[in-house]
Amino acid sequence: MKVLFVCSHQIQNLIPLFVELNKKKDFNFKVIYWEKLTSFHYDEEFKQQIDFNINFYRNYDFVSLSKEKNSTKSFFSFFNKIRISINLIKYFFKNDFNTVIFYGYYFPHVISAILLKILGKKTVLRSVSYNLGKRNLLKKVIRYFYYRLSNLFFDEFWSICKLNTDFFLSFGVKKEKIFLIPSSQITKEFIFNENEKFLLNNEKIVEDNKLSKNKKFILFAGKFNSQKRPLFLINSFINAQLGNEWNLILSGGGGIFHDDVLKFINKNNLSNVSFVGYKNLREMIGLYTISDIVVLPSDYGETHGNVLMEAIQFECALIASDRTGIYPEILKEQMGLVFKAAYKSDLIEKFKLLTKDKELLLKLKKNGIKYSDKIKPLYAANKMSELLIKK
Repeated sequence: MKVLFVCSHQIQNLIPLFVELNKKKDFNFKVIYWEKLTSFHYDEEFKQQIDFNINFYRNYDFVSLSKEKNSTKSFFSFFNKIRISINLIKYFFKNDFNTVIFYGYYFPHVISAILLKILGKKTVLRSVSYNLGKRNLLKKVIRYFYYRLSNLFFDEFWSICKLNTDFFLSFGVKKEKIFLIPSSQITKEFIFNENEKFLLNNEKIVEDNKLSKNKKFILFAGKFNSQKRPLFLINSFINAQLGNEWNLILSGGGGIFHDDVLKFINKNNLSNVSFVGYKNLREMIGLYTISDIVVLPSDYGETHGNVLMEAIQFECALIASDRTGIYPEILKEQMGLVFKAAYKSDLIEKFKLLTKDKELLLKLKKNGIKYSDKIKPLYAANKMSELLIKK
């Protein structure tokens, strides 16, 4: 049996999953990318050059519809999607697969799914989609028809969480067609080679990032955009008045609020708020290791919250808004606290509670470690394999 996974470009948390799927003996697995990125490239959302510091293309079979590029700038333009649609159609006429998995509702994927259904192939959708956005009537009508029509051409829907399942159901997908497979994440084992000793010295991590010594850390990692709300976060942290014991680390940057955040920190001389810049995956592991809490103050437009799921592997408790895709699981599995996104006062209260209640903090950390087994690439690969080989 031959299985193809269709993906727009190299997405960091999917690479380890592809490696695990490639090891399966029951089927021949391959990935097709719209675009092939260089490791060091310009990211349109970060508005800067970044490097994840992992090998995008090792230990699995793949093909790309484009030559190697060093920027994501034109990936999702309308004209590029037209080009991709044509190239995907050509590819499917020339290559035969039993099952094709599409990552996302992009119209090149929907067009390809229509063709594959005509050809009698099995189609699967894996999408990070929710009903959390704030939309006008026109957008709601467009979404209603686009998703309902698109869903007619997929045989199965591989959900990553409860809100993703609710999304599928709301657009006409039958419950028996939906299968829950939590979104797999990068692990420290994948980042560090087998022959490389995994040693992290907390004092050195603090020193390398020019952080204050003898502090407890709350970490935010992400773009400085309207979805992540970095200024909302900083103000909430200040108003929580946690004292000198706690320090807020801001990692990432870029986005429309990048300059505003830096100016705000400097203008107000915030000694307990530290901007450490963009960090690759190895460096992020260091920040997770020294942090007690990871926070994601998301507004409308946020997706799953991968950074939260990465963090639980390193004994981090979570604070997230109720506009983050994974928030029902955070509550159900008691991995963290969830605040109402519209209320700064609620985030302030969550900061106060989790920094003062040591027993609660420890409990949330332990529960996160326990749940982290379900977001390992091997777990997702095994679940997918079961579905692919079933009669």
